[in-house]
Amino acid sequence: MDTKLIEKIKKLLALSESSNKHEAELSMLKAQELLAKHKLSLKEVREFNIADNAIKENITKISFTKAKWKANLARLIADNFGCELYFKTKYSHTITYLGREEDITVCNIVLEYAIDCIDSAVKRIKYEYVKYGYSTRGLENDYAIGFINGLHEKFEAQKKANQEWGLVLVKDQEVIDAYKQIKFRKRKVNTSTQFQGHSKAYEKGHEDGEKFSISDKITEGETIEKIALASGDL
Repeated sequence: MDTKLIEKIKKLLALSESSNKHEAELSMLKAQELLAKHKLSLKEVREFNIADNAIKENITKISFTKAKWKANLARLIADNFGCELYFKTKYSHTITYLGREEDITVCNIVLEYAIDCIDSAVKRIKYEYVKYGYSTRGLENDYAIGFINGLHEKFEAQKKANQEWGLVLVKDQEVIDAYKQIKFRKRKVNTSTQFQGHSKAYEKGHEDGEKFSISDKITEGETIEKIALASGDL
């Protein structure tokens, strides 16, 4: 069985997260096309034992101290793309994923793009607030909370609408067991956040979270290259 083909199908299934029904259907159809063409079943793809598919730890480039929303965003992504999450803690808390290599790749891509989107939106909103003399204290936090809640609702709606997609994203029991082995050796980090009162920023974040689509980023060369490098196509 072709390892690269299996990885491609798994990534395609995992990345078919668009809130646009037509777009989501196209992604699933492409996966089904590859399954049919190579006479594979979804079960075979899920159970195929890739040689270098051990459970791995991936320390991301994302860290935080006060911006606890980053931890909550990372956890939401981990829960929906088959990984576990914890933190490497010293002077700051660095987001770390545990999972299969292809799942870690997807989590990194989605997390980095989501944070880029949040940062860009917050800059635009802050510019407007400053222009009219409004306080921006806590604005980033409130926008991010809205974005995370909107994205959560989107993920839940997708699971209900696409049962096959939901099944693909179920966490591997081996990943869960590996996380349990290290869980109690990791320092607990307080990631709770509180709404600071910027209702409009929250509402805008919620709207953007519901609309968020990684497929927008996949169409750009940089992310295509990342995926290709991760799968060994480059």
